[in-house]
Amino acid sequence: MKTLTKLSTKRIYDFYRELEKYGIENHGLIIEQGGEILFEEYAYPYSADMPHTLFSVTKSIVATAAGFAIDEGLFSLDTKILPLFPEYEHCESAEWGNVTVRSVLTMQSNKEFSFLQDMTGNYAEMFMKAPFRKEKGFLYSNNDAHMVAAVIQKTSGMNLVDYLTPRLFEPLGINPPAWETNSIGECIGGTGAYLTLRDLVRICRCYADGGVYKGKQIIPEWWTKEATKRQVELPGRENEDGYGYLFWIDGDTFSMNGMFGQQITYIPKYDAVIGSLNSVVGDDMHNQLVKNFLPLAFEEESTVESDEMLRDYLENRGERIPDCGPLPPIPTGKTFYITPASDALAKFMFPASLIPRSVTSSFAKRPKKNLDCVSFELDENVLHISWFEEEDKVVVDCGLDGNSRITHCTIKGYPYTVWAYAYARKNVVHAVVKPINTLATQRITFEFSGDTMKMSMKGTPDFKKFIAGNAEQSEFYRKTNKHLRFISKGLDFALSTIEMPMKFRTR
Repeated sequence: MKTLTKLSTKRIYDFYRELEKYGIENHGLIIEQGGEILFEEYAYPYSADMPHTLFSVTKSIVATAAGFAIDEGLFSLDTKILPLFPEYEHCESAEWGNVTVRSVLTMQSNKEFSFLQDMTGNYAEMFMKAPFRKEKGFLYSNNDAHMVAAVIQKTSGMNLVDYLTPRLFEPLGINPPAWETNSIGECIGGTGAYLTLRDLVRICRCYADGGVYKGKQIIPEWWTKEATKRQVELPGRENEDGYGYLFWIDGDTFSMNGMFGQQITYIPKYDAVIGSLNSVVGDDMHNQLVKNFLPLAFEEESTVESDEMLRDYLENRGERIPDCGPLPPIPTGKTFYITPASDALAKFMFPASLIPRSVTSSFAKRPKKNLDCVSFELDENVLHISWFEEEDKVVVDCGLDGNSRITHCTIKGYPYTVWAYAYARKNVVHAVVKPINTLATQRITFEFSGDTMKMSMKGTPDFKKFIAGNAEQSEFYRKTNKHLRFISKGLDFALSTIEMPMKFRTR
């Protein structure tokens, strides 16, 4: 950490300690002012050059693409959605006349949506068929955001990465990102892009400067003003928060927000961009802590004592790797196959994998079967674990010498950069697997006995609470409220199955 002369290190230190108090795992933090990065730190093994999953921050990138497309005359804010997609069946309603590009940019299509819907399919088709809600107005919806992306892709003839590369990414010096696609190959509009924190701060800064970067107009100036202006008030929060065109608005600040604590905010009072990437179920507390602590860093001076406190804290955070311990006999050269009973139980809710995907991606193009054909090899100080996920063979290298190893693998076309280590305790092999372009960690145990292997997995953060919370908010569960307790218990059981031991046998 460099010595800070323009920020209060005490306020930054207090922010980190508050995150820790509430169980928020911070991956990266940038505080920038006037285009100059004043503070930038990452928790090992995350780093400045590692693209990170963004979740709904993706929506603001889609909004940027919409600004270009409107400016180029591909469509307008008042373009109606229905005539653009004649290939899909749609629900019959006179309300289609109000469904425009503007309405989906502001989450006001009035279409029903649940975060528990099948996200592996065609979002546009689901949107067209979905009935209209009885309750009108703002409803945060991945499908609304995807329809913005679908309109851009249909009218431009390009996917979002190809469309944005010459317009946004290349001019800002950003590598074209990985972006998850749906079943028909479209970039998903509600989630699924992977960018570095520096990339995101640069995009936010470009908006703050009216679309100008290094003296050149990149994003249309009019769009930077309209997209980050309150276009709709949020129910129950009329005096505080609003929503622009896929941007969150709070007074004169605007933010690109994603679930599990991804936030990039511009604060005009200080001409500052604050970018924070995290892992936490429920991001309201993180966003409030950013608001409470970090702006004050611009109003106070650092002291030698606060500099030292912050430096010591940063040097001692992050994943700590234990000593390996004596390894039990690991049956190398053998292949273990999942037993029928474990196969049926594990895929009851999510197909099981050693790569934690419960909070990794948008559920697009996931394997529909559990991992199988697990085998082990030992080299000096490295445990190689390999398995199959349908047609994809995956290999992860786990360090045994107190150091992690990095492995690159691909599952269903999506790249994962996996940081992993292993150690032994009481004849049990423990492996920690963290895809560092995501925000999840998988902790796995292997117990061997003859031709049998018992494997248990627990991923963090805990996704069960997120699923149950969204279930309670969905239209379907509100309609079946008397059964809600039973359904929630069923969800909790289903999502706990992966934590139960799974059995594998050799043949």
